[in-house]
Amino acid sequence: MSGTGESRAKNEGGKPASSIREVAAAAGVSIATVSRVMNNPAAVSPATAARVLEVIRRLEYSPSPLAQAFSSGESRVIGLALPAYHGEFFTELLQGADAEAARLGYHLLVTTVAPNQSGGVRRQRMLGAGLVDGLAILIASESDPFTKEAVESPLPTVVIDTDMRERELDSVILDNEKGTREAVEHLLRWVEPSRLHFVGGPMHNFDASQRLRTFTQVLQEHGWRVTPDQISSGEYTFEWGKEWALRTLRTGNLQGAGVLAGDDTIACGIIRAAEDAHVWVPDQLRIVGFDDSRIASIIRPRLSSVALPMVEVGAAAINMLTKRMEHRDAPVQFLKLPTRLIVRESSTAMSF
Repeated sequence: MSGTGESRAKNEGGKPASSIREVAAAAGVSIATVSRVMNNPAAVSPATAARVLEVIRRLEYSPSPLAQAFSSGESRVIGLALPAYHGEFFTELLQGADAEAARLGYHLLVTTVAPNQSGGVRRQRMLGAGLVDGLAILIASESDPFTKEAVESPLPTVVIDTDMRERELDSVILDNEKGTREAVEHLLRWVEPSRLHFVGGPMHNFDASQRLRTFTQVLQEHGWRVTPDQISSGEYTFEWGKEWALRTLRTGNLQGAGVLAGDDTIACGIIRAAEDAHVWVPDQLRIVGFDDSRIASIIRPRLSSVALPMVEVGAAAINMLTKRMEHRDAPVQFLKLPTRLIVRESSTAMSF
């Protein structure tokens, strides 16, 4: 505002934007009267309203969206809270969420929250300091510390990536079973069940546990009971994939194997370690990743991968949230979006 030492926005002509104080002073009325003219002109005499509107036009005054939110009691802002991670998984989710929010006439306020933050800090960041009308939050597992904040949130809330229907929360999740089943069946065309490995992310992660469950189930359907050495859990990192491959190389079990990796970065770590040891993909090792990130098409051989509809997940979560905001007492909503296998060279060359 003028006289406070704060920087001021500029209008389209490049001149400093006028403040509500300047409008009130020029019209000879109070700030409250200017606000009433902007929001409820019937509460002001016609002569006063006409005078204030003329000053508004002359000074090119435009109230900030935040000021309008405070006066109307509705911000038209939706909060999206994500773990403090990065990568295409989150980028695509954000793209879908932001596009859908804009289509529906909302602004999207994005924040990242870390599990090691105190509950009060997490809660404050997730609730957007009181600026948001609703909240979409990505929860990786039911043991996630964000679960408590989501369940206790006073705002309409939608959970992404974890089924929270039993906690009376709307949820949008991935159909991990479909893509995992396609990937395992594909690898079994080339590799015996006893030589197939699952190299996943953290065991407590909702997606990782679902994929492992399906991996085990499909092998059982093919008459094979999975052994402990066929299952490994770590982090969604290149380093974890490389570490697993080096350990498996030392046991002599990498050459001739098939791998379903928890994501494309794990798969790339495995490929790098294997080829450094002259175990070639796909002739001596077949591998499928998850996410179908850009790296899957860039590396050579190109990586087969299970595609995740993250743009659609983001859009669906925002759409579901706006419906919850409009009808708070409606039945709990749930949506599962399908994953699908994209086959490339890393899993399809001549048989061993």
